[in-house]
Amino acid sequence: MKVYRQVQGLVVTIIGPVGVGKSTQIRELEKYFRSRDQRVLVTFIKTNHVLSYIVRRSLMTVGLQENVSYSDGITRVFLRRDIVRKLFPLLSYLDTISIIVKFLITVYIPFYLGSTILIEEGLAMTLQTYLMSYPFFYGTEPKVLPFLPRLLSWTVNKKHLTIVIDAVDEELDRRRKSRSCRRDEVPEFVSLQRKGIRLLDCGNTVFINTTNGTVESVHKEITKAIEKAYSKRTT
Repeated sequence: MKVYRQVQGLVVTIIGPVGVGKSTQIRELEKYFRSRDQRVLVTFIKTNHVLSYIVRRSLMTVGLQENVSYSDGITRVFLRRDIVRKLFPLLSYLDTISIIVKFLITVYIPFYLGSTILIEEGLAMTLQTYLMSYPFFYGTEPKVLPFLPRLLSWTVNKKHLTIVIDAVDEELDRRRKSRSCRRDEVPEFVSLQRKGIRLLDCGNTVFINTTNGTVESVHKEITKAIEKAYSKRTT
């Protein structure tokens, strides 16, 4: 029987532009760890979690929404921008509570119980949204959610690895067309995501260009980076 090196007790965050294949690689990583009889928990942390989402959807249900068209012809339905600006302190407060609770339940406690945590998006992209995306799309003031830097610092100081995956725009478009939802994406949003990623400094970070890679080849690059990062922490 083959004996695998145990690499549990890690926090692995995968980020990248929408449609690049983060969810797919998270699923592959989950299978990778489970095949080695290691405890693993998958979570998603970004913005607009439970409490904030409920308020937004409720207001849109009663008609406080607007259609927004972009330069490439994409039209999206959002909560009205003037409503977002007025309620922004409340929405960000509710988001803060939801993120803290979710982090404690799906990251902090499981990590100390010995699980490897796989996070899609993560706290760094939450920062990017509040500092860049919301100001651009809604006209809000840039904001750092309370306690978020502390949670991010906790993550960075543990055994962690941030995997950034990206691809050229044409390849991103092709991949999004194969999805069942959000098959079209606003170029400005993707551009802001990339800008935030370029400013990312979470210490142990690996950048992978997936343009010409298959799901399997990218997965191999990611697992190689994980095993390399783990060996650095254990030598």
